Amino acid sequence: MKTSYYNICVDNPDTKETILFNSLYGSLTVCTTREMASINKLLADPNGEFSESKITSIRQTLIDQKNIIMDDIDELEIIRQRKLAGIRDENRLDLIIMPTLDCNFACTYCYETHKPGKMDSRVEDALKAWLNDQVPRFKFVMLHWFGGEPLLGFQQVIAITRHLQELARRSGVEYVFHMTTNGYLLSEKSILALNDCDLFDFQITIDGTATTHDAMRLLKNGQGTFQRLFTNIVRAARIDRRNKITLRVNYNHQNLHTIPQLLESFPDDIRSQLRVTFEPIFGSCEVSATGNLSSQEISQATANDYRIAKNLGYDVVLVGSGLNPGKTVYCYAERTNQYIINYTGDVYKCSVSRFEPEKRVGTLTSTGKLIHEQQNWDAWKDMDLFETQCNSCVFLPLCMGGCRKTRLEKHGTGSFCALVPTNTSYLLKQVAFGNLDQVILRQVQSK
Repeated sequence: MKTSYYNICVDNPDTKETILFNSLYGSLTVCTTREMASINKLLADPNGEFSESKITSIRQTLIDQKNIIMDDIDELEIIRQRKLAGIRDENRLDLIIMPTLDCNFACTYCYETHKPGKMDSRVEDALKAWLNDQVPRFKFVMLHWFGGEPLLGFQQVIAITRHLQELARRSGVEYVFHMTTNGYLLSEKSILALNDCDLFDFQITIDGTATTHDAMRLLKNGQGTFQRLFTNIVRAARIDRRNKITLRVNYNHQNLHTIPQLLESFPDDIRSQLRVTFEPIFGSCEVSATGNLSSQEISQATANDYRIAKNLGYDVVLVGSGLNPGKTVYCYAERTNQYIINYTGDVYKCSVSRFEPEKRVGTLTSTGKLIHEQQNWDAWKDMDLFETQCNSCVFLPLCMGGCRKTRLEKHGTGSFCALVPTNTSYLLKQVAFGNLDQVILRQVQSK
């Protein structure tokens, strides 16, 4: 027997408790100081001779939870095979379609280069022809509308979504449709039309309270957008209970601590339809979250905000914050059968891009054939699964190697590496102890 490489201990010195977590297998135990002393002996010498019945019992628990494993288990190879399975998955087709790169917003931290123009009938027909060939080959299709602002190409969104909907139904293929939108054009009419196409899943960014949001996410004419977004979100949720809206807060030092006030502002009756996710703003130090805030401050604040959201009745999924045992790929872009189709018919892999023609991995012909730009496609597809430093990281199963685009362009894993350990520490405490209120209560009771 040997000790698993992926055991992680998170101490709570105030309560004299330790969370023993395994990032590969997902097992979690809260241990007292006395129990942890025995556990440390066993993990240091899993084949040692211990006569105490208590230690024998703990040893069996550690084996059951895979903190102690068989000698012949190659854990890094398990992770490699898991990632390969995610990359090569032949059961699902992931599509991101951008009907335009234009936008009606001028967000202060936007990385995109907005360009006038939208998908014309030639590209629409080529895309439909390609879908006719591709969709029947899969068991499941995920369609994600993106941009620019996709609702600026509303007619193309409806036409292509209906085409895919009908094609999937005829082929017996399951499907899920999703849209990332700034929400400004999400009128009652557009919501009803999208719902009629089975599109019930939306992501809308709202960056804190009205004051902070309107300073960061404004129209091109400089006007604020908070009140209209708030109204549209509430309307969408109430029009159909199947509508699910991910409220995404992009945070930095300017708005991180306004999130609780934002959460309290939405009506009680729709909160169960609102999923929350908090994401750091990357980029220049002027606007960057990680450039202006410590990892500890970020992790503590966001963990607390997720706790508040859960208590207020929002849909909270912590795996989106870095606590996701069983993850197969770092993100969708690593999947072979994943494509981003621009309004021009150019094909890309990563949505965090300027979508320049020289960066494309392929293009759609007028007859619906995807022709690869072989050099770019091979560079993306054939890179190593992990960077060298990833192979010795205990958090690898929670991350699966970092951003492929960053690795390709900068030969590194990116700033997310700094957040995984601290996020994991705070989120494990929430999972183990229920929520942070209970953590605080345990600390008070221990004094």
